[in-house]
Amino acid sequence: MKIQTTKSSFLIEEDEDKKGCLFIRSESNDELLRFFGSLEIEPSGNSEFPFQVKACRQEFANALILMVKEIDYSTFSQFESAIF
Repeated sequence: MKIQTTKSSFLIEEDEDKKGCLFIRSESNDELLRFFGSLEIEPSGNSEFPFQVKACRQEFANALILMVKEIDYSTFSQFESAIF
Protein backbone atom coordinates (compact mmCIF):
# COMPACT_ATOMS: atom_id res chain seq x y z
CA MET A 1 0.00 0.00 0.00
CA LYS A 2 1.19 3.53 -0.71
CA ILE A 3 0.35 6.56 1.39
CA GLN A 4 1.03 10.09 0.16
CA THR A 5 1.31 13.06 2.49
CA THR A 6 2.24 16.63 1.67
CA LYS A 7 5.82 15.96 2.74
CA SER A 8 6.51 12.36 1.76
CA SER A 9 5.37 9.07 0.30
CA PHE A 10 5.28 5.80 2.21
CA LEU A 11 5.29 2.23 0.95
CA ILE A 12 3.87 -0.27 3.43
CA GLU A 13 4.59 -3.96 2.99
CA GLU A 14 4.04 -6.96 5.24
CA ASP A 15 7.08 -8.58 6.81
CA GLU A 16 6.66 -12.17 5.64
CA ASP A 17 9.16 -13.42 8.24
CA LYS A 18 7.37 -11.97 11.26
CA LYS A 19 3.59 -12.10 11.42
CA GLY A 20 2.01 -8.83 12.54
CA CYS A 21 4.95 -6.68 11.47
CA LEU A 22 5.30 -4.29 8.57
CA PHE A 23 8.05 -2.56 6.67
CA ILE A 24 7.31 1.14 6.22
CA ARG A 25 9.56 2.64 3.54
CA SER A 26 9.92 6.28 2.53
CA GLU A 27 12.09 8.65 0.56
CA SER A 28 12.21 10.89 3.64
CA ASN A 29 14.32 9.89 6.61
CA ASP A 30 12.92 12.93 8.47
CA GLU A 31 9.30 11.87 8.02
CA LEU A 32 10.02 8.34 9.20
CA LEU A 33 11.73 9.83 12.22
CA ARG A 34 8.74 12.09 12.88
CA PHE A 35 6.15 9.28 12.70
CA PHE A 36 8.27 6.38 14.01
CA GLY A 37 10.88 8.15 16.14
CA SER A 38 11.33 5.32 18.61
CA LEU A 39 12.16 2.80 15.87
CA GLU A 40 15.47 2.26 14.10
CA ILE A 41 15.60 3.69 10.58
CA GLU A 42 17.59 1.52 8.20
CA PRO A 43 18.50 1.55 4.51
CA SER A 44 15.84 -0.32 2.53
CA GLY A 45 17.72 -1.23 -0.63
CA ASN A 46 14.88 0.37 -2.62
CA SER A 47 15.95 3.34 -4.75
CA GLU A 48 12.50 4.96 -4.73
CA PHE A 49 12.02 4.49 -0.96
CA PRO A 50 15.58 4.33 0.44
CA PHE A 51 14.72 4.43 4.17
CA GLN A 52 12.66 1.97 6.21
CA VAL A 53 11.46 1.04 9.65
CA LYS A 54 10.06 -2.26 10.83
CA ALA A 55 6.95 -1.75 12.95
CA CYS A 56 4.18 -3.80 14.49
CA ARG A 57 0.64 -3.06 13.33
CA GLN A 58 -0.14 -1.05 16.49
CA GLU A 59 2.85 1.26 15.93
CA PHE A 60 1.69 1.74 12.33
CA ALA A 61 -1.87 2.46 13.52
CA ASN A 62 -0.55 5.12 15.90
CA ALA A 63 1.37 6.76 13.03
CA LEU A 64 -1.77 6.72 10.86
CA ILE A 65 -3.66 8.52 13.63
CA LEU A 66 -1.02 11.25 13.59
CA MET A 67 -1.26 11.51 9.80
CA VAL A 68 -5.05 11.85 9.91
CA LYS A 69 -4.82 14.54 12.58
CA GLU A 70 -2.59 16.56 10.23
CA ILE A 71 -5.08 16.63 7.34
CA ASP A 72 -5.94 20.19 6.35
CA TYR A 73 -9.63 19.98 5.53
CA SER A 74 -9.78 23.64 4.46
CA THR A 75 -8.30 22.70 1.07
CA PHE A 76 -10.90 20.02 0.32
CA SER A 77 -13.42 22.48 -1.18
CA GLN A 78 -11.19 23.01 -4.22
CA PHE A 79 -11.62 19.30 -5.07
CA GLU A 80 -15.36 19.21 -4.49
CA SER A 81 -16.27 19.87 -8.14
CA ALA A 82 -14.17 16.89 -9.24
CA ILE A 83 -16.09 14.59 -6.90
CA PHE A 84 -19.63 15.64 -7.82
